[in-house]
Amino acid sequence: MSSSPQTPGTRKPMKTLCPDTFTFEFENLPEAYGRNSTYLCFEVKTNTLPSPDFPDSGIFQNQDQPPGHHAELVFLAWFFKRLRLGECYQVTWYVSWSPCSRCADQVANFLKSHGTVRLRILASRLYFSKKLENREGLHRLSQARAEVKIMSLKDFEYCWENFVNHEEKPFQPWMNLDKNSEGWNAELKNIHRSSESRSQSGQFGSTLLPQEYGRGERNPRDLLTEGIFYQQFNNKHKLKKPYYKRKTYLCYELNGPQLVKGCFHYEEGHHAESQFIEEIGSMGLDQGRLYFITCYFTWSPCHSCARKLVSFVKGNSHLCLKIYTSRLYYHWIWKYIQGLQHLQNSDVPVTVMTDREFEYCWTNFVDNKGMPFEPWEKLDSYSKNIEERLKRILEKRSTPDDLNEDFRNLYL
Repeated sequence: MSSSPQTPGTRKPMKTLCPDTFTFEFENLPEAYGRNSTYLCFEVKTNTLPSPDFPDSGIFQNQDQPPGHHAELVFLAWFFKRLRLGECYQVTWYVSWSPCSRCADQVANFLKSHGTVRLRILASRLYFSKKLENREGLHRLSQARAEVKIMSLKDFEYCWENFVNHEEKPFQPWMNLDKNSEGWNAELKNIHRSSESRSQSGQFGSTLLPQEYGRGERNPRDLLTEGIFYQQFNNKHKLKKPYYKRKTYLCYELNGPQLVKGCFHYEEGHHAESQFIEEIGSMGLDQGRLYFITCYFTWSPCHSCARKLVSFVKGNSHLCLKIYTSRLYYHWIWKYIQGLQHLQNSDVPVTVMTDREFEYCWTNFVDNKGMPFEPWEKLDSYSKNIEERLKRILEKRSTPDDLNEDFRNLYL
């Protein structure tokens, strides 16, 4: 049985490799000619995994067609959309090649922006290890809390058992496996020594590129007031008197070389989603780099805005977008249901906000004057009910009658 190749643009990991592919791609030769792709076998560990939409292991490889992402970036795009705020993750990579300098920079920036993620990288070979930029890239990974090591015989055996369709055949070490591992390990130690020396002498340049962002960081006037946050993000099903209009507010956070934040709200004839798309489109972002964007909505996107967001992401493959929402907008009407399904099917995940996300928004997007977030009554209960409704919408191919019946049963 051969490994199933990934369709370019896909974000789903493979489950296994065929034995010949593994042996050829992971052979730790000092000069590995003809190995032009990186294979990345991963494991993710946390208290709540595995789950159907977040398997705890799999395999990625380079994508040849645009955006041409290397395996490391394909993994990050997949992983980012499944991260849950506040959870801790231990990620292990077994890679045929160590990351190139550009991937190393992006992985390092990702780790700095997501402090709950710990990464361990075990490499069969070092990628163009004589090139200074690749050596410095490996050192920057170490500075970003990533543990980088060379694969040993035990690691190759582990990969064979867990990532190869070996049909009960034992792993057969190739000639000079241990000797090659020792050679690569000595090279990695030399890289860390020389890079540390350069770092101490101040010869490393900064990896941050402020000029990439046309508008820079948002200023304090963009923060929400306490009153607006509690009124607009409140996830109660029904309001009590005095009534007020609950508009769409959108708070976003863009992670790249810099962290950029902003807030938009519905204005007559101009949806918050449209303002957000215009804002990101005006930044002149480097299309050769991945950017991770998290949006927090008071109302989930309408059907029209859902299509706009999908088109925007598909037209900008360097952007990875995920959405948290406090409430579902007209979730019993078929076209809005289809909008939510369209987002999910287009790899733009939609998740219902819990107390963790509300608290995060309070800390990062509200002029809170140093006061802690105070959850409102039944916040958790409302979140669970809305989450159940969203789950029903996204999990099955329903007809309008089916979903209207679900609505009546859930009392939403």
